[in-house]
Amino acid sequence: MITLIVAMDEGHLIGRGNELPWHLSGDLRRFRQITMGGVLIMGRKTWQSLPGSKPYLDGRINCVITRDPAKYESSTDGCDEECGPFFFDSIEAAVAFSRETIQKMTREIFIMGGREIYAMALASGVVDRMLITHVKGTHDGDVYFPEIGDEWVGRLDYEDKREGLFEVLDYVRRPKEL
Repeated sequence: MITLIVAMDEGHLIGRGNELPWHLSGDLRRFRQITMGGVLIMGRKTWQSLPGSKPYLDGRINCVITRDPAKYESSTDGCDEECGPFFFDSIEAAVAFSRETIQKMTREIFIMGGREIYAMALASGVVDRMLITHVKGTHDGDVYFPEIGDEWVGRLDYEDKREGLFEVLDYVRRPKEL
């Protein structure tokens, strides 16, 4: 299964200057918990914006899509044999690698951004499910999530009851009518 995972505000904003426009520690903890042990597919800009001293998110296999994979493969210090990062020139190549990897390790595949990667994944039809954190309100930023088509239907998966700042909906494709 391939799950697209994203946080957006009420205006579909997902980023500001290659960062999240908000800090929701509860959602970040949930992201880590959900994706731990999985495969993460992300774009180069998202990868370069990862926090911390390592060039990958630990406990997960990191696949990075870039126009020039060789440039990054040869210059990445601190790579991890299992976590990567591993570099690809297309969403299809990253998904093929991920599917091969999860056959051996029974892990889930997550598409984690940014906007171009989300758009490619949705257009290619590889996404089976979307976990979307809906952040309350509108924020300042410059990167927006692509339009979600009518073929997707969401149900409440999680609600931030402590602070009421967000809720997570689990979207699946609407069954085709006969």
